[in-house]
Amino acid sequence: MKKLTFLSFLLLFSMKMFAQDGPKVVVFNAPDSDEEKTFDTKNLIKISLLEPFSGDISFYYERVLQKNLSMEIGLGLTLDDYIQIFMDNLEFSETNRTALLGTSFALGLRYYPFMASDEFYFSPEFKRRNYHSTIQPVSSSTQTFDLLEESKNVSNFRITVGYVYFFDNKIFIDYYAGIGIASIKYKYYDQIYNSTTMLYEYTETNTTALKPRLNLGIKFGFTF
Repeated sequence: MKKLTFLSFLLLFSMKMFAQDGPKVVVFNAPDSDEEKTFDTKNLIKISLLEPFSGDISFYYERVLQKNLSMEIGLGLTLDDYIQIFMDNLEFSETNRTALLGTSFALGLRYYPFMASDEFYFSPEFKRRNYHSTIQPVSSSTQTFDLLEESKNVSNFRITVGYVYFFDNKIFIDYYAGIGIASIKYKYYDQIYNSTTMLYEYTETNTTALKPRLNLGIKFGFTF
């Protein structure tokens, strides 16, 4: 009997200690709870899922600066702007054209009304893409030409609205849409046939245009 009483006391004492020292579960947004949501995420790595259709393969890093504020930077490589090249009034030459690697850079400041890196955000952003290509001019039997380089540089200032959804505490998806003004600088060549010399000639053209740009995208990433 004494042993049973001692074991019962030991069991009750152990349960009491476990209840005091064990982990506590806090339910956020409960009606009677005054607990404030905390979020430990400081670093986010992302890749854009739609930008490759514009020939832009970029990786992004977002750093939380304050409770409602973060900064994002993106770096990448470009090939052809597969979508926009068919929408621009000025197109690259298509004769013996080869796309080259270019660069991509992005910088944005994000404001989250609720908590940095989680749910809705507003962001002023700057995005720059540099596209490069070469064309092989048509040669005659008596004359050859060196490769000619064409380029298109797009600098886009925009305002973006987005939403970050976490599947768990590490993996998330970032939906966003924005509108802005893009400054586009072209360098391209026009092919002209000279009936007198019976040879093709190439004239270089440099021009700049301002165009509105709509930006839609999805980024997939993880935190650390």
